[in-house]
Amino acid sequence: MDERVIQFRVGVVVVAAASITLILVMLFGALPTLRPRYTLHIRFPEAPGVTIDSPVRKSGVQIGRVSNVKLLEQGGVVISMRVDKRFPLRRNEVCRIGSDSLVTGDAVLEWVNAEDRELSTELLTDGEFLANGEVSTDPFQVLVRVEQQMLTTFDSIQSAAGSIEVAGGEVALMVRNLNTAVGNNEEQMRRILQKAELSLDSLQASMDGVREVFDDPQIKDGLRRSMEDLPRMFESAQRTLDKTQTTLDSFQRVADSAHTNLRNLEGFTQPLAEQGPQLLADVSDTLNNVDALLIQLTQFSRALNDEDSTVGKLVHDRELYDRLNRAVANVEEVSRQLRPIAADVRIFTDKVARDPSSLIKGALDRRSPGMGLKSGASHAH
Repeated sequence: MDERVIQFRVGVVVVAAASITLILVMLFGALPTLRPRYTLHIRFPEAPGVTIDSPVRKSGVQIGRVSNVKLLEQGGVVISMRVDKRFPLRRNEVCRIGSDSLVTGDAVLEWVNAEDRELSTELLTDGEFLANGEVSTDPFQVLVRVEQQMLTTFDSIQSAAGSIEVAGGEVALMVRNLNTAVGNNEEQMRRILQKAELSLDSLQASMDGVREVFDDPQIKDGLRRSMEDLPRMFESAQRTLDKTQTTLDSFQRVADSAHTNLRNLEGFTQPLAEQGPQLLADVSDTLNNVDALLIQLTQFSRALNDEDSTVGKLVHDRELYDRLNRAVANVEEVSRQLRPIAADVRIFTDKVARDPSSLIKGALDRRSPGMGLKSGASHAH
């Protein structure tokens, strides 16, 4: 066979094998770079069984894998996952760690809708951090807790059985003691039974007497009337209680009003008590001023009654009074004579204020300014 043919066939086989390998890689997702993905970081309180390449699912369909698991110093675990962009995740979804199988115990991360959130159209973005990761209960831990509870229950049942056995023994002992006591005191028990029989007979006789009393028609009629009056008695008692309540309410209102008045009075008297020393000092100063005024009034009245004093002479000396009267009359005469002069001065000042040139004209005419002004005033009048 030609060597070139062999080489050609080998090349075809190699190309076919490479093509098949590439197709298988693309179908099964073994080459992550061929599919666009986005990364999410989620914090969980714990991550039991989660490792790198653990599957990430949504509604049972694998949508990605875990790319990193980081333990935090302050507690908790941050899991990074790469999710295929064909499967967008929304804000109302939460990631939960569960078990893939009860036999193998492999961990799987499942995206589910959060029960306490409303449906959202907002999508999670690449590199986003979420702190709401949840961890499902491990069935094996549940079985362990159930086993512990069952053991505790069995222990309690065993203790209860022991207690019942002890109680049965005590009851048997009590029955034996009772039989022994009855056998040793048979005569005394007989007397006790006789006394009990006599007591029952007396009780029966008493009940017969009571029955005879209640069988009397008058007593029955009285009891019937009493029972009929009983509702009216209750109504009357209720009205009395209502009136009593009303009275107590009135007393309460009066007490509240008195309390309010006392509080108001306290608000009025408290400033008085606080300013008491100042008020007493002011009252004392006022009384001192009144005393000084009374002393001055006394001195004035004495001076008024004393004929030798100035005020006394003014009051008692007739000649001095006449002089003062004449002086007042002279003052009135002078003021009467000054009234025309004051009028002339007013007219002069008014004329000068209105026409200052008239003063200059009068000086040039060598006439008395008073004459010109008076004539002008007369014409004006």
